[in-house]
Amino acid sequence: MKRVLVTGGSGFVGRHLIRGLLDRYPDIKVTSLSRSESVISQLLMYCEDKRLKIIMADVRDFAAVDYALGGIDTVLHLAAMKRVDLSEENCREATSINVIGTMNLLKAFRGDTFVLMSTDKAVEPVNCYGATKLVAEKLVLEQARKSNKGCRFMIVRLGNVMGSTGSVWEIWKHQIEENNEITVTDLDMRRFYISVEEVVKLYINVLDRGENGKVYFAPCGEAVVLRDLVQKAIQLYGNENTKIRVVGLRSGERMQEKIRRADETNTIAGFEETVEAREVGKRTEI
Repeated sequence: MKRVLVTGGSGFVGRHLIRGLLDRYPDIKVTSLSRSESVISQLLMYCEDKRLKIIMADVRDFAAVDYALGGIDTVLHLAAMKRVDLSEENCREATSINVIGTMNLLKAFRGDTFVLMSTDKAVEPVNCYGATKLVAEKLVLEQARKSNKGCRFMIVRLGNVMGSTGSVWEIWKHQIEENNEITVTDLDMRRFYISVEEVVKLYINVLDRGENGKVYFAPCGEAVVLRDLVQKAIQLYGNENTKIRVVGLRSGERMQEKIRRADETNTIAGFEETVEAREVGKRTEI
Protein backbone atom coordinates (compact mmCIF):
# COMPACT_ATOMS: atom_id res chain seq x y z
CA MET A 1 0.00 0.00 0.00
CA LYS A 2 1.66 3.17 -1.25
CA ARG A 3 -1.03 5.49 -2.65
CA VAL A 4 -4.43 5.69 -0.98
CA LEU A 5 -7.57 7.52 -2.08
CA VAL A 6 -10.13 8.35 0.61
CA THR A 7 -13.47 9.51 -0.76
CA GLY A 8 -15.30 11.75 1.67
CA GLY A 9 -11.93 12.25 3.31
CA SER A 10 -12.77 15.70 4.63
CA GLY A 11 -15.74 14.46 6.67
CA PHE A 12 -15.61 13.68 10.39
CA VAL A 13 -14.60 10.02 10.03
CA GLY A 14 -12.46 10.77 6.97
CA ARG A 15 -10.34 13.35 8.81
CA HIS A 16 -9.62 10.96 11.66
CA LEU A 17 -8.93 8.10 9.28
CA ILE A 18 -6.53 10.09 7.14
CA ARG A 19 -4.55 11.23 10.15
CA GLY A 20 -4.49 7.65 11.43
CA LEU A 21 -3.16 6.41 8.09
CA LEU A 22 -0.46 9.07 7.91
CA ASP A 23 0.62 8.30 11.48
CA ARG A 24 0.62 4.53 10.91
CA TYR A 25 2.28 4.27 7.49
CA PRO A 26 5.24 6.65 6.99
CA ASP A 27 5.74 5.82 3.32
CA ILE A 28 2.21 6.30 1.97
CA LYS A 29 0.65 9.21 0.12
CA VAL A 30 -3.02 9.94 0.75
CA THR A 31 -5.44 11.69 -1.59
CA SER A 32 -8.73 12.99 -0.23
CA LEU A 33 -11.61 13.36 -2.69
CA SER A 34 -14.59 15.42 -1.56
CA ARG A 35 -16.69 18.33 -2.77
CA SER A 36 -17.35 20.60 0.23
CA GLU A 37 -14.92 23.49 0.52
CA SER A 38 -15.80 24.17 4.17
CA VAL A 39 -14.97 20.66 5.42
CA ILE A 40 -11.90 20.46 3.17
CA SER A 41 -10.64 23.49 5.09
CA GLN A 42 -11.16 21.56 8.35
CA LEU A 43 -9.18 18.63 6.95
CA LEU A 44 -6.29 20.90 5.97
CA MET A 45 -6.19 22.36 9.49
CA TYR A 46 -6.35 18.90 11.07
CA CYS A 47 -3.83 17.18 8.80
CA GLU A 48 -0.91 19.42 7.90
CA ASP A 49 1.17 16.89 6.02
CA LYS A 50 3.01 17.07 2.70
CA ARG A 51 1.89 13.50 1.96
CA LEU A 52 -1.75 14.64 1.77
CA LYS A 53 -3.24 15.72 -1.57
CA ILE A 54 -6.68 17.26 -2.03
CA ILE A 55 -8.94 16.68 -5.03
CA MET A 56 -12.20 18.61 -5.10
CA ALA A 57 -14.69 16.50 -7.01
CA ASP A 58 -17.97 14.60 -6.86
CA VAL A 59 -18.01 10.78 -6.95
CA ARG A 60 -20.87 11.01 -9.46
CA ASP A 61 -18.50 12.64 -11.97
CA PHE A 62 -16.88 9.64 -13.67
CA ALA A 63 -14.21 11.67 -15.47
CA ALA A 64 -13.11 13.23 -12.19
CA VAL A 65 -13.14 9.86 -10.42
CA ASP A 66 -11.14 8.25 -13.23
CA TYR A 67 -8.53 11.02 -12.99
CA ALA A 68 -8.34 10.80 -9.18
CA LEU A 69 -7.71 7.04 -9.32
CA GLY A 70 -4.64 7.36 -11.51
CA GLY A 71 -1.80 5.52 -9.77
CA ILE A 72 -3.94 4.68 -6.73
CA ASP A 73 -3.55 1.18 -5.27
CA THR A 74 -6.01 1.45 -2.34
CA VAL A 75 -9.45 3.07 -2.11
CA LEU A 76 -11.35 3.75 1.12
CA HIS A 77 -14.82 4.76 -0.03
CA LEU A 78 -16.50 6.85 2.67
CA ALA A 79 -18.34 9.44 0.56
CA ALA A 80 -22.10 9.05 0.93
CA MET A 81 -25.35 10.77 1.72
CA LYS A 82 -25.91 9.50 5.27
CA ARG A 83 -28.86 11.16 7.02
CA VAL A 84 -31.93 8.93 7.02
CA ASP A 85 -34.44 11.81 7.03
CA LEU A 86 -32.79 13.70 4.15
CA SER A 87 -32.40 10.51 2.13
CA GLU A 88 -36.11 9.74 2.58
CA GLU A 89 -37.01 13.17 1.22
CA ASN A 90 -34.38 13.11 -1.54
CA CYS A 91 -34.23 9.51 -2.76
CA ARG A 92 -32.90 10.42 -6.19
CA GLU A 93 -29.97 12.31 -4.66
CA ALA A 94 -29.20 9.57 -2.16
CA THR A 95 -29.28 6.92 -4.89
CA SER A 96 -27.07 8.89 -7.25
CA ILE A 97 -24.41 9.51 -4.60
CA ASN A 98 -24.48 6.17 -2.79
CA VAL A 99 -25.06 3.85 -5.73
CA ILE A 100 -23.87 5.65 -8.88
CA GLY A 101 -20.86 7.04 -7.03
CA THR A 102 -19.86 3.53 -5.92
CA MET A 103 -20.34 2.19 -9.45
CA ASN A 104 -18.07 4.92 -10.83
CA LEU A 105 -15.32 4.12 -8.37
CA LEU A 106 -15.48 0.38 -9.03
CA LYS A 107 -15.48 0.94 -12.78
CA ALA A 108 -12.43 3.22 -12.70
CA PHE A 109 -10.50 1.36 -9.98
CA ARG A 110 -7.20 -0.19 -11.10
CA GLY A 111 -5.60 -0.98 -7.75
CA ASP A 112 -5.66 -4.00 -5.47
CA THR A 113 -7.57 -3.00 -2.30
CA PHE A 114 -11.04 -1.44 -2.15
CA VAL A 115 -12.91 -0.89 1.13
CA LEU A 116 -16.50 0.41 1.28
CA MET A 117 -17.81 2.02 4.45
CA SER A 118 -21.36 0.78 5.03
CA THR A 119 -23.95 0.98 7.81
CA ASP A 120 -26.06 -1.21 10.04
CA LYS A 121 -29.06 0.31 8.23
CA ALA A 122 -28.08 -1.75 5.16
CA VAL A 123 -29.12 -4.90 7.05
CA GLU A 124 -32.71 -5.70 6.02
CA PRO A 125 -33.23 -2.02 5.15
CA VAL A 126 -36.48 -0.15 5.79
CA ASN A 127 -35.39 3.25 4.46
CA CYS A 128 -33.84 4.76 1.35
CA TYR A 129 -30.43 5.29 2.94
CA GLY A 130 -30.17 1.69 4.06
CA ALA A 131 -31.37 0.41 0.69
CA THR A 132 -28.78 2.42 -1.23
CA LYS A 133 -25.99 1.16 1.02
CA LEU A 134 -27.22 -2.41 0.62
CA VAL A 135 -26.94 -2.00 -3.16
CA ALA A 136 -23.45 -0.52 -2.70
CA GLU A 137 -22.49 -3.54 -0.59
CA LYS A 138 -23.81 -5.90 -3.27
CA LEU A 139 -21.79 -4.08 -5.94
CA VAL A 140 -18.57 -4.44 -3.94
CA LEU A 141 -19.23 -8.11 -3.14
CA GLU A 142 -19.97 -8.79 -6.81
CA GLN A 143 -16.60 -7.26 -7.69
CA ALA A 144 -14.99 -9.42 -5.00
CA ARG A 145 -16.35 -12.55 -6.67
CA LYS A 146 -14.95 -11.43 -10.03
CA SER A 147 -11.62 -10.10 -8.76
CA ASN A 148 -8.22 -11.37 -9.78
CA LYS A 149 -6.11 -13.25 -7.28
CA GLY A 150 -4.43 -10.83 -4.90
CA CYS A 151 -7.08 -8.12 -5.20
CA ARG A 152 -9.33 -7.39 -2.22
CA PHE A 153 -12.82 -5.88 -2.18
CA MET A 154 -14.09 -5.54 1.39
CA ILE A 155 -16.76 -3.82 3.45
CA VAL A 156 -16.61 -2.11 6.84
CA ARG A 157 -20.14 -1.96 8.28
CA LEU A 158 -20.59 0.40 11.22
CA GLY A 159 -23.18 1.48 13.73
CA ASN A 160 -23.60 5.17 14.54
CA VAL A 161 -20.27 6.98 14.92
CA MET A 162 -20.32 9.21 17.98
CA GLY A 163 -19.65 12.87 17.26
CA SER A 164 -19.99 12.58 13.50
CA THR A 165 -21.79 15.24 11.48
CA GLY A 166 -25.54 14.96 11.97
CA SER A 167 -25.25 12.45 14.82
CA VAL A 168 -27.91 12.48 17.52
CA TRP A 169 -25.27 13.50 20.05
CA GLU A 170 -24.48 16.65 18.07
CA ILE A 171 -28.20 17.44 17.67
CA TRP A 172 -28.97 17.01 21.38
CA LYS A 173 -26.05 19.19 22.45
CA HIS A 174 -27.35 21.97 20.19
CA GLN A 175 -30.94 21.57 21.43
CA ILE A 176 -29.87 21.82 25.07
CA GLU A 177 -27.80 24.92 24.37
CA GLU A 178 -30.70 26.59 22.52
CA ASN A 179 -33.81 25.57 24.49
CA ASN A 180 -32.63 23.32 27.36
CA GLU A 181 -34.64 20.44 25.95
CA ILE A 182 -33.97 17.47 23.72
CA THR A 183 -36.24 15.64 21.33
CA VAL A 184 -36.15 11.87 21.11
CA THR A 185 -38.15 9.53 18.90
CA ASP A 186 -38.60 6.76 21.48
CA LEU A 187 -36.73 6.23 24.74
CA ASP A 188 -36.77 2.45 24.26
CA MET A 189 -35.16 2.60 20.81
CA ARG A 190 -31.89 0.69 20.56
CA ARG A 191 -28.91 1.72 18.47
CA PHE A 192 -25.31 0.60 17.94
CA TYR A 193 -22.66 3.21 18.73
CA ILE A 194 -18.94 3.23 18.04
CA SER A 195 -16.21 5.78 18.68
CA VAL A 196 -14.22 7.24 15.82
CA GLU A 197 -11.03 5.91 17.41
CA GLU A 198 -12.42 2.38 17.12
CA VAL A 199 -13.35 3.03 13.51
CA VAL A 200 -9.78 4.02 12.65
CA LYS A 201 -8.44 0.97 14.48
CA LEU A 202 -10.82 -1.31 12.55
CA TYR A 203 -9.83 0.18 9.19
CA ILE A 204 -6.13 -0.30 9.90
CA ASN A 205 -6.77 -3.92 10.90
CA VAL A 206 -8.78 -4.50 7.72
CA LEU A 207 -6.05 -2.94 5.57
CA ASP A 208 -3.37 -5.04 7.25
CA ARG A 209 -5.18 -8.38 7.44
CA GLY A 210 -8.52 -8.16 5.64
CA GLU A 211 -9.66 -10.84 3.19
CA ASN A 212 -11.39 -10.44 -0.15
CA GLY A 213 -15.19 -10.60 -0.02
CA LYS A 214 -15.51 -10.14 3.75
CA VAL A 215 -17.78 -7.76 5.68
CA TYR A 216 -16.15 -6.45 8.86
CA PHE A 217 -18.67 -5.04 11.31
CA ALA A 218 -18.45 -3.05 14.53
CA PRO A 219 -19.51 -2.91 17.24
CA CYS A 220 -20.45 -6.51 17.99
CA GLY A 221 -21.85 -6.07 21.52
CA GLU A 222 -25.30 -5.11 22.69
CA ALA A 223 -27.09 -2.08 21.31
CA VAL A 224 -27.42 0.98 23.55
CA VAL A 225 -30.91 1.90 24.83
CA LEU A 226 -31.66 5.48 23.86
CA ARG A 227 -32.89 6.49 27.33
CA ASP A 228 -29.38 5.78 28.72
CA LEU A 229 -27.83 7.98 26.06
CA VAL A 230 -30.36 10.73 26.78
CA GLN A 231 -29.47 10.74 30.46
CA LYS A 232 -25.77 10.93 29.61
CA ALA A 233 -26.37 13.92 27.33
CA ILE A 234 -28.29 15.72 30.08
CA GLN A 235 -25.54 14.99 32.62
CA LEU A 236 -22.89 16.44 30.33
CA TYR A 237 -24.69 19.41 28.77
CA GLY A 238 -27.95 20.02 30.64
CA ASN A 239 -29.29 20.32 34.16
CA GLU A 240 -32.21 19.23 36.33
CA ASN A 241 -34.54 21.47 34.29
CA THR A 242 -33.67 19.95 30.90
CA LYS A 243 -36.84 18.62 29.30
CA ILE A 244 -37.22 15.47 27.22
CA ARG A 245 -39.77 15.64 24.40
CA VAL A 246 -40.76 12.32 22.79
CA VAL A 247 -41.79 12.88 19.16
CA GLY A 248 -42.28 9.33 17.86
CA LEU A 249 -40.60 7.43 15.05
CA ARG A 250 -40.03 9.28 11.81
CA SER A 251 -40.38 7.86 8.34
CA GLY A 252 -37.74 5.22 7.68
CA GLU A 253 -36.86 4.58 11.33
CA ARG A 254 -37.24 1.36 13.32
CA MET A 255 -36.94 0.56 17.00
CA GLN A 256 -34.03 -1.88 16.74
CA GLU A 257 -31.15 -1.85 14.26
CA LYS A 258 -29.24 -4.97 13.28
CA ILE A 259 -25.50 -5.10 12.62
CA ARG A 260 -25.63 -8.33 10.60
CA ARG A 261 -28.13 -10.85 9.23
CA ALA A 262 -28.33 -14.26 10.88
CA ASP A 263 -27.67 -15.98 7.54
CA GLU A 264 -24.59 -13.92 6.58
CA THR A 265 -21.57 -16.22 6.44
CA ASN A 266 -18.96 -13.70 5.30
CA THR A 267 -19.20 -11.25 8.23
CA ILE A 268 -16.46 -10.83 10.85
CA ALA A 269 -16.73 -8.90 14.12
CA GLY A 270 -14.23 -6.08 14.41
CA PHE A 271 -14.34 -5.49 18.19
CA GLU A 272 -15.13 -7.40 21.35
CA GLU A 273 -17.26 -4.70 22.97
CA THR A 274 -19.60 -1.90 22.02
CA VAL A 275 -19.40 1.72 23.14
CA GLU A 276 -21.15 2.08 26.47
CA ALA A 277 -23.38 5.09 27.11
CA ARG A 278 -21.06 6.26 29.90
CA GLU A 279 -18.16 6.50 27.44
CA VAL A 280 -19.70 8.55 24.67
CA GLY A 281 -18.68 11.91 26.13
CA LYS A 282 -14.99 11.02 25.72
CA ARG A 283 -14.90 11.29 21.94
CA THR A 284 -12.63 13.69 20.09
CA GLU A 285 -14.43 16.67 18.51
CA ILE A 286 -13.05 18.16 15.30
